[in-house]
Amino acid sequence: MKTRKTLLTLTIALLTVALFAGCSGTAKEDKTEKTEPEDIEKVEEVEKVKEEKKEEPINQYTAENGMFAISLPGEWSEEDNMGMSSILNLAGSNGSDIVVMGLAKSQMAGAGVESLQDFYDYADASMLNGTASTTTLSSTEPIALTGFVDTLATEGKMTQSNGVSGNLFVQCAESENAYYLIMLSATSKYDEMIASMRDNMSFEELAVPEIEALPDTLRWFNGTYAVITKLNGGDLNLVAGYEQSDMMKEIEQAVLDRDWGVTDRASLDETLEWLLTEGHNEEALYMFTDIGAEGMSREEIVAAMNENGFDEEEMVMILAVYDAKAAYGENAIAGWDLSRAMSLMGWGYLAGYYTYEEAMDKSLETAQTIQQTFGSWDEFFNSYFLGYSYWSSQDLEDATSQAYERRALYEELKADPSGVFSVDWNTELTKEW
Repeated sequence: MKTRKTLLTLTIALLTVALFAGCSGTAKEDKTEKTEPEDIEKVEEVEKVKEEKKEEPINQYTAENGMFAISLPGEWSEEDNMGMSSILNLAGSNGSDIVVMGLAKSQMAGAGVESLQDFYDYADASMLNGTASTTTLSSTEPIALTGFVDTLATEGKMTQSNGVSGNLFVQCAESENAYYLIMLSATSKYDEMIASMRDNMSFEELAVPEIEALPDTLRWFNGTYAVITKLNGGDLNLVAGYEQSDMMKEIEQAVLDRDWGVTDRASLDETLEWLLTEGHNEEALYMFTDIGAEGMSREEIVAAMNENGFDEEEMVMILAVYDAKAAYGENAIAGWDLSRAMSLMGWGYLAGYYTYEEAMDKSLETAQTIQQTFGSWDEFFNSYFLGYSYWSSQDLEDATSQAYERRALYEELKADPSGVFSVDWNTELTKEW
């Protein structure tokens, strides 16, 4: 399976940078009657008075979940937030848009965000530069907002995948309990908009929602595919890594179709059945026997492969199976299949193919199988990594490979004293939903 894009990667669709509006035509003869100097002065005075009297209204907009409110000059319409209650999606005139998002620190900790710079880097990687758009940004002066312990800002150009580009201002801010992202885009009058925002925009943190800790059984579930969740920027404190929403449903359906060929409940059931009854484990064991490696030592297998001209990728695959089989017998790389099955059950729920209860019931059954098959987190993930090595033909000892990266990430997650792997392997897994 290819590395999946995070939820926030596609949130950028909310930042709808409009097409440049333009007009063209031929020059017309100037038939305007000439104005005397004293008349020009009168006109200028009238216009000056009009400008002085003109004031932009200040309007306040509040996040659906009541987490924050932002006051902005001008009129903005609240657009669909795709079920993400902590996001405000505002559309203005002249192709201008504002997206504001708040995330509790307790929620972001599961994604490895521990500082404002971490949060900005997370947003930059997952929202600002991805399949939907690319940006070229440089540091700039943040808009002065009260109530934050730290802020940083960048601005520059955003180019969408369709070639349309516009100006973009990004500000990240940190309060005691949350991180915030404010994105302003415009395809015209950008400088005027930013100047007005600097003078008139204000922000108020209202009530940061408390993220309830998952029961140990659900944390155990999340642990079985924590590596891929972390790689995708997901939150290990949320079921399946993400908050359920209409947007998440659309994203997961697209990802499951792209990476797995899963398009509905039936195809998801079929894929899970294969992973749980056959999977790559059966395929790898058959291959190992078929090439005549059964009963040979590792050294003998290496010598035979060298003698018969096996390429490096073939050697990595075969040795991964040898090592897995030596460690876990007929369950050689079953950890790889079982981890993927667990993740698919969670993603199936996010995609709307399973109800929450269905997904968790299936996960409980599979998790109990995992617990009975392997004796510890290390055993399970060693089988997983050897399976990944077999599937990807990547050497786990190659520091430049994704296989190496995945194993290093597991060690990092395992070192977190309050992380998912702090849940004991032998925890009694029970229905807690």
